Amino acid sequence: MEFKTGYYEFSKDVGMNFQFNRFYSSGILEYEELMELGEKATDFVKWITLFTEAGEKAEAEGNHLKAALCYRAAQFYTLSDATDAQGNSLKKALYEKCMAQYDAYYGTIKDLNYVRVPYGKGYLPVYFMKPENPKGIIVLHGGYDSFMQEFLAFLPYFVNHGYETYFFEGPGQGEVLMRCSIQMTPEWEHCTSAILDYFALDDVTLIGISLGGYLAPRAAAYDQRIQRVVMFDLIYDFYGAITNKMGEKKARLFDYMTAHPRNILWKWLEKKLKENYFTHWLLGQGYAIYENVHTPCEYFNCIKQYNTRELSPMLKQDVLVLAGASDLYTIYYEDQLKALKNARSVTGRLFTEEECADHHCQIGNLQLVLDTIDNWIGSKTNGEKSNS
Repeated sequence: MEFKTGYYEFSKDVGMNFQFNRFYSSGILEYEELMELGEKATDFVKWITLFTEAGEKAEAEGNHLKAALCYRAAQFYTLSDATDAQGNSLKKALYEKCMAQYDAYYGTIKDLNYVRVPYGKGYLPVYFMKPENPKGIIVLHGGYDSFMQEFLAFLPYFVNHGYETYFFEGPGQGEVLMRCSIQMTPEWEHCTSAILDYFALDDVTLIGISLGGYLAPRAAAYDQRIQRVVMFDLIYDFYGAITNKMGEKKARLFDYMTAHPRNILWKWLEKKLKENYFTHWLLGQGYAIYENVHTPCEYFNCIKQYNTRELSPMLKQDVLVLAGASDLYTIYYEDQLKALKNARSVTGRLFTEEECADHHCQIGNLQLVLDTIDNWIGSKTNGEKSNS
């Protein structure tokens, strides 16, 4: 699959537009059809309808990968508490339609392996590929609400560059959440260690995508089998990046409110948030993904835990910090670099608009970011095992 370069205005809505550009960067949907969808998807309900219909059409045509992406797009913006007339979850139904199409496509890929690693009351799904005579091991995982199938094109890229490569989902993600009902907690070292134990992996490069920019360094802080860490992108302070967008006065008020869960403003705010589709959806995602989160106050207090400020000094590995110049988390780019004071080495890469890579996770130029990661790993290993 060929990644496409460029970041375009498919929609006036910033959030929708980012998703459209994700689909474009993947190379699965074409520019013209995304422009047409962008014109028609004027609200979230229309988005869901349009992508469901596009998924059904692609499925009927036997285009499994396109169908999966379209069902995933519809599933993404479906409310977590939405149900059909029989009370069944619409989000779960779209998830299963999406997975059936991903399975139909990836089940035909030679040398792509899938296993379920036992974990707690369920399992951790893993896709992996191995080249002949691998020069190293890469383990990848996603972030907040990701499906690993959305990133499986990364596997052949790294395998073609000589790496034994694994992609897994952990608590709160994809199959672990939707089929095993295991929600996310900050202690990512537990699921990562389960993967390393199961496959007997050592001297690993761990790449965490999106919120994985917190999860991966968290795992590395507690497991020295991880010798190189890639924050793709950095998540130095999840909560702080969000409140920073509010402005100083509102941010101070919000800090006060999160410290006082019984404040009467919470009832008013919760009602207002539910009246807006996007904030209703956003909080619903959080309630579904995170463990023991049921209110806006609990949500914002929960995401405070997802910061690398406290754990960065614990890292002794080689660390690559990636950031996009236009990403909200990049306000902490310099802080993140400085916080890694005990790392063996620290490399930062700030991607720009001119490179079409300035947005979150370098959507707009995935080829560039993968080449950057590959070159960095090579510079740290020279194709040999590190002396840990």
